[in-house]
Amino acid sequence: MLPVALLVAHTLRKTRLRQALTGKVMVITGASSGIGRAVALEGARRGARLVLAARHASDLERVAGEVRALGAEALAVPTDVRDRAQVQHLVDQTVQHFGRLDVMFNHAGAWFIDTVEHSEERHMRDLIDLNIMGVLYGVQAAVPVMRRQGFGHIINTSSVEGRIGFPFTGVYAGTKAFVELMTQSLRQELMHVEQTGVRVSAVLPVTVRTPIFDKVANVHRGGQGAHMNIPVQEPTQVARAVLDAVEVYRPVILPFRPIFGLMALYDLLPGLTDRLMTLVRVDKAASPLSHARRGSHRDERPISPATPILRS
Repeated sequence: MLPVALLVAHTLRKTRLRQALTGKVMVITGASSGIGRAVALEGARRGARLVLAARHASDLERVAGEVRALGAEALAVPTDVRDRAQVQHLVDQTVQHFGRLDVMFNHAGAWFIDTVEHSEERHMRDLIDLNIMGVLYGVQAAVPVMRRQGFGHIINTSSVEGRIGFPFTGVYAGTKAFVELMTQSLRQELMHVEQTGVRVSAVLPVTVRTPIFDKVANVHRGGQGAHMNIPVQEPTQVARAVLDAVEVYRPVILPFRPIFGLMALYDLLPGLTDRLMTLVRVDKAASPLSHARRGSHRDERPISPATPILRS
């Protein structure tokens, strides 16, 4: 009987703590595709009012139309998160239009594939500007608004790769490690030192089936396709995890819970984990089996070495 009683108590506690998204104002950067778009559509289904930000106005308006078709309000604000003034304008427009800011989802980012040794400065600076500075600009624009309100929730997109290094994505992993540790410090400052009423979370997706596979820069000197030999999630799965954490607060959002075991293994046996990681992402020629069957939860598509870097 005790396990049943504990389960009931836990369920009641979650019900009391649940904060419905209905009517809440949520800003999403990188909203034009992938996880950002999925969060926008799921947020619309849950009754949120959405402010959508990305660089390309046409893509943004398309997603805004999808959100409105679901019966939700949507404001599209073309924004390049590398520009502090544009990010500040995004937040100002949100407050001017809706009168409040409940959730700031700093998601826009980029990725490229190369060894740490040979990573080019232009690619490294691109990642720093998008994955680090873009998130910092979003945080610094949102915090003063939320502090004045006495409430709000900041969610920053990190990655499992911010915890565990993978071959050929070392620079990307470094930017995501920064995001998670910065988010941890921000959470301590706003929730425990100042007690502002502002919540802070980091989301750590694993590999997600998004347009990044078609647009990412694979500049490794071998010139062969990088293959993903690990479970791949759909953007909708990550979106549900993010919005569930808004409704029932989680400081760290792990959309793919089994990855916790790999993170624990890395802490205990880093040498063994390093060897395992070479099986997860390898630079090799495509094979007839490189396109996984639908429903296999694996994605081994080769990534072209000629495609440009992704910018959300």
